[in-house]
Amino acid sequence: MFEALFEKANIPGGKAILVHARLRGVQKQTGDEYRLLADNLLHCLLACKPSLLLIPAYTIYSFMAMRIFHLEYAHSEVGRFSEEMRRCGYRRTPDPMFSMLDVLGTLPEGLSYLQTFGPNTLFDHLLRQDSIVINVDMPGFYATPVHNVELQHEVPYRFTKVFDGHIQAKDEPWLKVDYQTYVRKLNLYGSGSYPHYNYDRRDQYLRTQGVISESRTRTGYLAWAELSSFCSVIGDALKKDKFFLVDQASG
Repeated sequence: MFEALFEKANIPGGKAILVHARLRGVQKQTGDEYRLLADNLLHCLLACKPSLLLIPAYTIYSFMAMRIFHLEYAHSEVGRFSEEMRRCGYRRTPDPMFSMLDVLGTLPEGLSYLQTFGPNTLFDHLLRQDSIVINVDMPGFYATPVHNVELQHEVPYRFTKVFDGHIQAKDEPWLKVDYQTYVRKLNLYGSGSYPHYNYDRRDQYLRTQGVISESRTRTGYLAWAELSSFCSVIGDALKKDKFFLVDQASG
């Protein structure tokens, strides 16, 4: 399934890894069950011997809409791989919008989960590590830390907003929180945001800059990048054009 992709990719070992993955295309090609595909992908990721392995289990739109987040029961909004891994019971960070599955349990204690970006947050920690981002069969190169770069360059289509709500872990009492994040405008139905990102332009730029390494097989596609290099070249692009990442017309 995924072994051939990883063999070709030459991903360095011992790194902190953030992975964005999609199983749908591979499932259509192979006919294998999602559970089997998810387990195989996890096996390949662990074979890289990461120092930290994070799988997004985001609940962005559900928290915006309902203002509640249950650490154990809230379903992931970011694909079947994420949801299959969530069901395995890996430690999940108590971030009501951008929670992560800490597969190895190696995130340090004491991080702040009441805002997405800023000092002492998970993304601040990830940016300070010698981290890499891996994309498996994604429709573009996804890397959530790109929003921190947008924040640094004050892009006009995102803004800081505080969402009040409640979170709960296990059977403990609900805890009232004020969560600060960095968002785009919502569409009329609250199920998406705009302006839309132009992943084709982003991917071509990353290739010309030599930032992403790619591998392909008959059943899938993998790309990875050093987070420091990714953030650096995206920052250079935003210095020249604050709308580089998005389609302005889609707003």
